[in-house]
Amino acid sequence: MRILVGYHHYRHPTDVRASYERWLARLREAGIHAYGVSLAPEPAGRRLDWPIIEEHWRRGDRALLRMYEEVARQAEDFDVFLNYNGTSLHPDFVAQLPTFNVYACWDDPESSALLSRPVAFAYDLCMVGNVAEVARYREWGARAARFWPMGFHADDYDPSLTRDQILGGERDVDIALLAERKSKFRRQRLDAFVAAFPAAHCFGLGWPRGFLAEAERVPLFQRTKVGPNFHNSTGPINLRTYSLPANGVLQVCDNRAHLGEIFRVGEEVVGFDRVDEAIDLCRYYLAHDDERRRIALAGWQRALRDYNEVAVFGRLIDAVREIGAQTKAPTQGASLLLANQRRRTFWQRLRYRATSPFRLVAGRARPFARSAQRRLSSGWPRLERRKK
Repeated sequence: MRILVGYHHYRHPTDVRASYERWLARLREAGIHAYGVSLAPEPAGRRLDWPIIEEHWRRGDRALLRMYEEVARQAEDFDVFLNYNGTSLHPDFVAQLPTFNVYACWDDPESSALLSRPVAFAYDLCMVGNVAEVARYREWGARAARFWPMGFHADDYDPSLTRDQILGGERDVDIALLAERKSKFRRQRLDAFVAAFPAAHCFGLGWPRGFLAEAERVPLFQRTKVGPNFHNSTGPINLRTYSLPANGVLQVCDNRAHLGEIFRVGEEVVGFDRVDEAIDLCRYYLAHDDERRRIALAGWQRALRDYNEVAVFGRLIDAVREIGAQTKAPTQGASLLLANQRRRTFWQRLRYRATSPFRLVAGRARPFARSAQRRLSSGWPRLERRKK
């Protein structure tokens, strides 16, 4: 089974594209025939949400269609196409690909309206990162939907960690929390939790310490006893769900009911529903070190066995084999679709290019206009008073 993995990348000091390609190279070393293709129209930038995709498709955006042509060209040599980030592709285009098409997304439910809900129906299989949201995909018209854990990657843990170190080694950080604090969905809960643990090591957007350097992330986890995990709403869904136990940290995670579908609650991880529960549980396990170590060890063993990157990708392959036995319906072909789309949108594209300088000038002038308006509105009363 040859799998073409479409991923979105963006400009970042860590080189996101290179990170994806290293991951795919490791999968190939494990015997999985997975190769990558960019889903970021050049120049690479932020992800394309549904309204942007629809607007660019309808006016025949050149960068978008060039990227689609490259995806269509490469897909001819593959059996499966995986939209790994769930972005950038219009459903009309996806329907014409000759491959068995899989959609994967980890942004539900907060970004569903902008990302997954408008397009999921177009894929043969949806691999849903949030275990709590699988049924919702079926409500949107998805032909098939399966839970697909995010798991952890090779650079998310230290493989030299041993059983004896978890059971007997020293860890000098009681609590570490790596999560952005700006989110309106969880800031109040995070602040309440940290008020109970002022010495906790907290990093990320919105925290006084700011971001933790990537090279320091795994070493911090390896020093940490307890790792609380808070989500925006439903879950579990984030990387911490898997990387915390993979580093021998006792995970104390919200969304307790669905957490039990990933780990054995009370044996491999600890679950909670309210922030006061999280505070009490962290205090308890910091005071009962043997219990903490026992659960952390079981979570570590489960994560390494079931949630490493090869095992996780194997779940996708199993789901494709289960669902993809049926013959794919013939299509008109992605290349023909793109050629027709270029022809249909010729005049829209021409008008857009002709008016783009005016939009650019208007966009640049808008801040100055607002500033001038503020000056006038603030200065006018003084002028009136001087006249009087």
